[in-house]
Amino acid sequence: MCGIFGIMHHRASSAPSLGLVQDSARRLRHRGPDGQGTYAAGGIGLAHARLSLVDLNERSAQPLWDASHRYCIVYNGELYDYGDLRAQLERRGVAFRTTSDTEVLLEALIHLGVDAALPRFEGMFAFGFYDSTNQSLVLARDRFGIKPLYVHDSDGAFIFASSVDAMRPWLELRPDSDIITSFLHGFHGPTSGRSFYDQVSMVPPGAVVRVTRGARARFAQCLTMNDFVDPAMADALASRPRRELVDQAEQMLLKGVETQLAADVPVGAFCSGGVDSSLILAMAARHHADLRVYHADVVGPLSERSAAEHLCRHLKLDLQAVPVLDRHFVETIADVVHHYGFPCAIPTAVPLLMVSQLVRDNNIKAVLCGEGSDECFLGYSWLSRDLRATLAGLPRKVVRGLVRARAANPASSANDSDLVSDIVNGFERQYGPPAFGECADGETRIPVSRGLASDSRLSYLLRSLLLRNDAMGMAASVEARFPFLDTRLVKFSVNLPGDCKVRFSLRAIDGEHVFYRDKWIIREVAARYMPRGLSARAKGQFPTDAFARMRIADRLFEAGFAGDLLGLTAARFAFFLRSASPRLRVRLMLLQSWWLVCILGVERDAVRANLVEHVTVSG
Repeated sequence: MCGIFGIMHHRASSAPSLGLVQDSARRLRHRGPDGQGTYAAGGIGLAHARLSLVDLNERSAQPLWDASHRYCIVYNGELYDYGDLRAQLERRGVAFRTTSDTEVLLEALIHLGVDAALPRFEGMFAFGFYDSTNQSLVLARDRFGIKPLYVHDSDGAFIFASSVDAMRPWLELRPDSDIITSFLHGFHGPTSGRSFYDQVSMVPPGAVVRVTRGARARFAQCLTMNDFVDPAMADALASRPRRELVDQAEQMLLKGVETQLAADVPVGAFCSGGVDSSLILAMAARHHADLRVYHADVVGPLSERSAAEHLCRHLKLDLQAVPVLDRHFVETIADVVHHYGFPCAIPTAVPLLMVSQLVRDNNIKAVLCGEGSDECFLGYSWLSRDLRATLAGLPRKVVRGLVRARAANPASSANDSDLVSDIVNGFERQYGPPAFGECADGETRIPVSRGLASDSRLSYLLRSLLLRNDAMGMAASVEARFPFLDTRLVKFSVNLPGDCKVRFSLRAIDGEHVFYRDKWIIREVAARYMPRGLSARAKGQFPTDAFARMRIADRLFEAGFAGDLLGLTAARFAFFLRSASPRLRVRLMLLQSWWLVCILGVERDAVRANLVEHVTVSG
């Protein structure tokens, strides 16, 4: 939902240009095509691009001021429990003028205070909260990092926005050379702290930023993943029969799905064919008999369309699919990097963008997604931190095989070159922002003695997926919602016994899971809603290797943009290009596309035409 922008000049006499504020709003229009609001006076400028999902009336347009006209909010996100919070505020005497969650958020910040209000928000958010009397600004971002928030802090002004492109009218955008080096080495890109742009940073998930006129911003952590750790709850869950825990997981997820279906417009659902999105879809179908279902069919031998169609036939729902071909992984690169704002090496962004466009073309503004399940309930084959402890009592050969499979995954080990590269990105993949409970040894405080812990995968990996979902969905003006990230369900998963997540099974003999069943409790719930063949379906790899099969002609780089970006002479860049592996050439191609589109402002059609001419995907 929406896009936000704000600028606070440190001199109140330096009034922001309304024209520039409107330009920033225009650059956010894809995030909110239903209306744009701007404000500029007294050293503050605010802009909002609205995607109307709750209270479609103009009375809920932003920037939204309180009745006293002292406080103002620009907000991107959804509060799913805003009705309960509104009732609590009304009992305190607060009068409301709208039926929106935006006004509830604003009044909660005013009457409860920022630090007390944030833990009570169930949903996703990034907002700027302005106090015109104190001439102060408070920003905050949800604990998972679902909604993006970028900031620039200088002696002259403080700027924030949902996308870096909205800062372009105010800043000369320059690349961060350290992050670029890390990207070429294999880093997907930052999700907290530094960005690909010099002097532009990302507000960490769960962080609060306070800005007063004339002073630099102060960052503090308000929401952390360690808030979910509850030893008493862990003890109680460990002592209960496992079937009761399956029942509880089902009820909690049902509640999360029901809550996130709430809107004043129709909400649809993605169905990849995997168990997570399928379960969300099946639960949502109990509330909507005509639920709209969408699938990105990555055409090829690994296509998951048949599984998605099987489920929809079972639920008596229609499936709408968009075919994703090899050529689309070339043709859409310019659009992906533009909306992502970074050079995006995550190939799943392409089908996600295309299926989001299909959703938009069907006049649906929000969809339910399955992200979060793998991280909370351990759906990746290499997530097990301590398989020996978890699978104590299994035959030694089985345990050794499982541990060997985990050790073979690149994510579980690092060499000296990786470590040096990770210095420049602040070891974000290993530590993450303070929101995730960094300790001296790099581990989180989530207890692991009970077996498998849902900790590190709730940080960098999940944030990368959420950033991708937000960027590609909002590129088509579609909001993604994540029932598996209902905070009550996440707390349940964090404290859940390890044997409810990963469990020995002689029937689990696919290549990824040798004699153990991942996401056991989720699969048990799913078996109540879909054929067993679908609920037990193994998590597959991404259904294409188009990036690995790309062939990039040297002529793509002849204009010198990549060489200029890396600061290399023509001869040295030619040597680099000759020596680079196919994988590195793909990253260089993505980096050059980002440099052209996001730094130099070259038209996407021109970049696309050049890519189509010089890049092919072999069969």
